[in-house]
Amino acid sequence: MDIPFLGKPEPLKYDLSGKCSRRITDEHRLIYKVEHDTIFIYSAKDHY
Repeated sequence: MDIPFLGKPEPLKYDLSGKCSRRITDEHRLIYKVEHDTIFIYSAKDHY
């Protein structure tokens, strides 16, 4: 992925620093981190 932060990602702070959040439904968010060509998924349900 050349530009992994298109759209409305929200950079997270404190304990989740270095990770981003994107809304996937009105209730749930995807929390992830991009390193080189790998996407690490930390959560795909609930709010952080």
